[in-house]
Amino acid sequence: MRRAFLTLLLNVTSRMLIHRDRMNGIMEQILNDFTFAKERVIISSGKRRLSAVYVSAGEETPAIVVCHGIGELVEYWGKVQRLLQEMGVSSLVFNYSGYGTSSGILTTAHCEEDAAAACRELAGRGHRSIILLGFSLGTGVGCAVASRVDIDGLILCEGFSSLREAAIAMGFPRWVTRVVPDVWDTVHRVCELQKPVLVVHSDVDGLFPLSMATRVAEACGPRGTLIITNGLTHNAPIFAPTEEYWQPVADWVKQRSAEVSTKRLPVAGD
Repeated sequence: MRRAFLTLLLNVTSRMLIHRDRMNGIMEQILNDFTFAKERVIISSGKRRLSAVYVSAGEETPAIVVCHGIGELVEYWGKVQRLLQEMGVSSLVFNYSGYGTSSGILTTAHCEEDAAAACRELAGRGHRSIILLGFSLGTGVGCAVASRVDIDGLILCEGFSSLREAAIAMGFPRWVTRVVPDVWDTVHRVCELQKPVLVVHSDVDGLFPLSMATRVAEACGPRGTLIITNGLTHNAPIFAPTEEYWQPVADWVKQRSAEVSTKRLPVAGD
């Protein structure tokens, strides 16, 4: 029952946000500016089919799998994918089940299964290093699957400390947050994760405060790195992406790729 209530809340919130963007004209502008129609791909996730966009920066480049936020579509990430491509990083953004033209319904379990399927899809394209990136709601998804997929690191952008605290920050009544299960407890998850984690957060994120990101980064211990950006609202890194925000992310990804490649070099005599 509690899981069913959470599924209902996620679906209602997602539909409201997408409807808002459709009504205020943001979605039309994004779709008109989208330049990666030929890069659309279909990913199998169980019996479901996910719509996705894969943008390559070259066969030997590191790659990012993006778990987007609630109420977003793959088209929202077109400008970010263009920037990452110019920075030498390939990327795959997918729609969760029930989003866009992806089949199925949105549930927390499906989100996690979809993220794992996207990682497998990218692994099959021959990239030497794969990083999982979660944005906003996607940070919960990314943390949940990071230990179950073959990746070299995790990036958490504009994320939350736990789903319950995120709901409170979004304005849900506290009684609602107590009813639903706190399935994505980011602080708890990163403590158990044995992979490097990059946390990126704006100092004026009006949705999830910087203190959440600080707690997540501290929970990572020596495996964590915190980058604080200045003056960006919650969705600005997507709607108005800048090199200032995304270049440090790309640099971290390429550094991780280089470190992993060095460790994987054959030893003389092998």
